Amino acid sequence: MLRTFLDGKKIWGGSRIGCHLLLVWALAVMLGVSFVGRPVLAEGMGQSFQVAQAEGFNPFKSFFKMFQNKKEPKKQQAPRTTRKRAPAAVQAAPKIEELPKNPDAGVILVVGDEMAKGLAEGLRHSLANQPAVRVDMLIHERRGLAGLEAPNWEADVLSRARGASVEAVVVMLGSRDRGESLPGDPPVAFLNDGWSSAYLKKVQGLVRVVRRERLPIVWVSLPPTGAKNRNDDFLELNSLFRRAAEDRRTRFVDIWDIFLSEQGTYSSYGPDVDGKRRKLRSDDRIGFTWAGNQKVAFFVERELLRLLGGYGGLAFEGVEDDPNFIVLTGRTTSPEAELLGGDARIQDPDKGSATYGFLVRGENLPRVPGRVDDTQLQ
Repeated sequence: MLRTFLDGKKIWGGSRIGCHLLLVWALAVMLGVSFVGRPVLAEGMGQSFQVAQAEGFNPFKSFFKMFQNKKEPKKQQAPRTTRKRAPAAVQAAPKIEELPKNPDAGVILVVGDEMAKGLAEGLRHSLANQPAVRVDMLIHERRGLAGLEAPNWEADVLSRARGASVEAVVVMLGSRDRGESLPGDPPVAFLNDGWSSAYLKKVQGLVRVVRRERLPIVWVSLPPTGAKNRNDDFLELNSLFRRAAEDRRTRFVDIWDIFLSEQGTYSSYGPDVDGKRRKLRSDDRIGFTWAGNQKVAFFVERELLRLLGGYGGLAFEGVEDDPNFIVLTGRTTSPEAELLGGDARIQDPDKGSATYGFLVRGENLPRVPGRVDDTQLQ
């Protein structure tokens, strides 16, 4: 062994590193250390020696690695995945297939801007299977009540109300009035002194035109949006709409809270009319998706049922507090409190009859012998 060590010293040129290598090899052989693993070759005296690495703890593992050119690959950690909530489905507007309408079908006239147009489509879808009623529209998509070039809404509504069998008017206006001036000398700037009072008169004028035609009217509020400043302005407009809806045949449908999250903040998502989580608002965070339009239409139709009592043709007075009350036989009274037949009266009752005496004066009915109420002894 010593000779081998000395010969090895000669082979390695007397270097200290070579001596250490041979010394380690000799100690490994002497101690009988057995190694199992990947072989590492060490050459000496013209021969190759195979040294195996041991399982488990190996004191020479790091030492032999010094002479390995091949590096062990690093273990790659699997990427961490976080479960994200699936986005709510965006429901596309379906093709509306309506049943044929009756020739004398009543008309729900929807008036307003692009929001009213979406509402009208939602109502058309929900009333598609009602042959006794149809939806018509009076839409100026980019116009409102304010603005120097605003349409003459009163004249337009009046001409449509008189030209068809309109049974109710639904209005959704105001989203285009933000920032618009009202006519004046000079024009009155948005929400400046006098603007709100002048705007209220316009709203009341439109309501008055509809009521003169003895038609019920449903005014729909503006919804919350994704911008605080816009929300403040919309709330101011909603307060004016509410003030104008003071007549008992004018209903104000407030949809503000309906489109807020559980925390009372704006959210583009929420339950649709079927309770499924949907995207309800458009990408601009102002308008509505198809599911949102359906939701607005749902609450509007509920008020229409209260006012009309169903879709039997005409309005039914006296069921305004029950949205589920539907008149199956059609109209039973006039739009107001006037009875059918106008001022016609039945003949005065016969005050000398036994019936009148019994019901009004409390007199006993004439005795009939043998009848069950005949208590007179025979």
